[in-house]
Amino acid sequence: MLQLASFWTLYFGLHSLLATTWLKEAVARQWPSAARFYRLFYNQVSVWGFLLILRYQNQLPETQFFTPSLLALGLGYALLATGVVVAVAALRGYDLAEFAGWAYVRRGSAAANVPLQTGGFNGVVRHPLYLGVGLGLLGFWLLAPTGPRTVFVGCNLAYLLVGTRLEERKLLTRFGAAYARYQKQVPQLLPLKGRNLTSR
Repeated sequence: MLQLASFWTLYFGLHSLLATTWLKEAVARQWPSAARFYRLFYNQVSVWGFLLILRYQNQLPETQFFTPSLLALGLGYALLATGVVVAVAALRGYDLAEFAGWAYVRRGSAAANVPLQTGGFNGVVRHPLYLGVGLGLLGFWLLAPTGPRTVFVGCNLAYLLVGTRLEERKLLTRFGAAYARYQKQVPQLLPLKGRNLTSR
């Protein structure tokens, strides 16, 4: 389990490093013609790295800590389904071509010139995609609480909290006062207060 936790920790550390603005700018200065492919490269490394560690994880012996009751199974499926619905709804509020990196290949740095999105689920929490993933992970664990799955879910949830903070800093730099106002009006991850922003 310790080795698995180390793999996930290294993965998320690399994921965060590649997402830093200073590294992207350094690559753009060193290889200007390759800068438009950076986001696409970043996503490919993220996806294949994730799948590689997941394949290793699936080969580990799995013994459940306890047998989930019908209530736990029901709650697990409910959280998993809710997480998927929230994540899909959140993705609909994004420019998926920009999110995946293809927009940068076609338009270069101009692809990043999109306004701050505060409509839809973004008017409920500032990071609805992270909320959906978090709910899904909790449901996934409840369905089969094994050692490898506990490490996987624990590392992913820890990274969601760290990644949210890192993302907040980048968004503040990118959108400035508009994002600062948004922070005061809409909660970060948990919808603890009503929506008070209109789409713009």
